[in-house]
Amino acid sequence: MTRIKAWALACVAGLLLAGGMGWSADAPKTATVLGKLHHSNLKEISMGKLAQKSGRSKEVKAYGQALVKDHTASDQKVVALAKQEKLNLEAQTPPMTDTDMPAMPADADFDAKFGRMMLEDHEHDISEASAARDSTNDDKLRQLLDEVLPVLWRHREAAQRIVDANSTRASL
Repeated sequence: MTRIKAWALACVAGLLLAGGMGWSADAPKTATVLGKLHHSNLKEISMGKLAQKSGRSKEVKAYGQALVKDHTASDQKVVALAKQEKLNLEAQTPPMTDTDMPAMPADADFDAKFGRMMLEDHEHDISEASAARDSTNDDKLRQLLDEVLPVLWRHREAAQRIVDANSTRASL
């Protein structure tokens, strides 16, 4: 009898560890990840509009256009997946705060400040999206994150170029 109990316990433990029953303490909930992505997209769209309006260089204005275009497209995919999985996206989306959208005056330092902020934002978003992709059990979410990450990498690289260009100008 104890042999059967031990075998049954081993089977249950194996299923749980393998995620066979969908119980993984490390796997993020799809709704939570989609809420964070939606929040980030809305923020980046707003920041892109700000760059188009207040950017001093054509590079920052073009970057702003790319942010609006790319994050709008990304958000459409997020909303579609939430709808497909019958998730209440608004309930999972963190509210915007003053720290999300800090006041950035359209002064001579706008491009440098904006570039640094976008670099930090995209590094954070890449880190979270990569972790979610690597640990999710939801194949549709993983596919979405695989589509989103290359865009975030391009945005991070563009932000780094803006930071580099403005640090070079500042040192002259």
